[in-house]
Amino acid sequence: MKSELEIYFEYFLDYQKSENNCSEATVKSYKYDFSNIIEFLNIIQVEPQINLITTAILRRFITFLKENKKFATNTVRRKIHCLASFFKYLIETEYIDKNPMAPIKAPKEEKKLPIYIKVNELQRLMDAPEKYARFPENRLRDKVMVELFIFTGGRRAEVNGLNFDDIDFGRDTITIRKGKGNKSRVIPLVEPLKTDLWNYLNERLPLTNRAIIISSRGTRMSMSNMHVLFKTYLKKCGLGSKDYSFHKCRHAFASLLHQQGVDLLEIKELLGHEDINTTTIYTHTNINHLKNAVEKFPLVGAKKIS
Repeated sequence: MKSELEIYFEYFLDYQKSENNCSEATVKSYKYDFSNIIEFLNIIQVEPQINLITTAILRRFITFLKENKKFATNTVRRKIHCLASFFKYLIETEYIDKNPMAPIKAPKEEKKLPIYIKVNELQRLMDAPEKYARFPENRLRDKVMVELFIFTGGRRAEVNGLNFDDIDFGRDTITIRKGKGNKSRVIPLVEPLKTDLWNYLNERLPLTNRAIIISSRGTRMSMSNMHVLFKTYLKKCGLGSKDYSFHKCRHAFASLLHQQGVDLLEIKELLGHEDINTTTIYTHTNINHLKNAVEKFPLVGAKKIS
């Protein structure tokens, strides 16, 4: 049975979808972020009821995200934004008359250069399911999951939401429907992903679930289970000590394309960025390119005359 807080959060999600045209990817992200407050309330043994959620509890929750969950600053910012939007909705719809989130300010956004997975590390990660899958029947599924992140640059919710009818093997395309900003985009379907995806879907025939990545129960795999699986393979292939995630595959996709001379506008379209300024961060990730540029300066390499 769902708690009062969870029921009202579903009302909030319905509102976001109907009134704000919120994409499925954003809805999934909201659900994932909201699951943390439910987890925290269970830990501190507070009933998930709206009238019991105080500013003090929310401050403790933010500390929990930082110190216990070890989330990065920008991840904490996103989760605070989720709760702020939720409680703002409750105020506007007159479910509550006092907003416990009002006094809480999100930490300042960190502007960091993206860390991305290196080419040899991506190869190790791609090979990991064949070597380390817990169950042999899941090798191909897990390989496809990893390759979807590597070869599409898709966000976690976008890859999770892919269906078999989003794949066009005749035109070699993947359609990411209603990504961030509720906009769809088309990504080229390339090898080895194309062959592995074809074999995986044929292995699953008849396709009783539209989802690409399914669980052992035949339902769409949850994002949290995808995360656990991804982290397991990182550990198995010797990359567990690095702060790698699905999003780091996205960074690698963009950064490596840029290093190969792909135009930023094309990368922007592939990533689904609305603003080119978001994409320009990938111009700052290759120190070797910068070194080569500086070495063209006339005096570089000249010996000092004594």
